[in-house]
Amino acid sequence: MFYALRRRAGSDRQILVEFKGKRALQAANTTGENVFSIVCADAAHTWVRQGNEHETGLYIDNGLLRYAAPNGSD
Repeated sequence: MFYALRRRAGSDRQILVEFKGKRALQAANTTGENVFSIVCADAAHTWVRQGNEHETGLYIDNGLLRYAAPNGSD
């Protein structure tokens, strides 16, 4: 799994997203509608801690960064 910042072509708005693998990124990138910039896990964690918009399983719980399991349990 890895993280990327997604930006719609022509926009400055960025959203942190996660991909399970390279094929998932390639599939998301086929339309050319979005631009993706891969970021390291530390940068992704900082992004979430700063309260920036994201579509990942990362969340803050009592000041600790956690990752939600796909079924919603920890």
